[in-house]
Amino acid sequence: MAKKRIKINTPASGKPLTSQRTYRFNTELFEAFEEDCARHLANPKLVLEALILHWLDGDAKTRGSLALRHRERFGNSLPED
Repeated sequence: MAKKRIKINTPASGKPLTSQRTYRFNTELFEAFEEDCARHLANPKLVLEALILHWLDGDAKTRGSLALRHRERFGNSLPED
């Protein structure tokens, strides 16, 4: 018997409500992040979600300070043109 397909509701814009993306992280950095999350009993996915929400909820000054701190610690991740 064939499996019944479930239709996923999408808003009027036609875009799905959620999306899945894949990002690449430095292995050493991400392992340290996962270890720290495990030490403090936090789920890494929830920590990343909280950071993303903090970024999106922040004003331009907040996002700028986060980006500046990242550049100070890790340098520019993209080569300059």
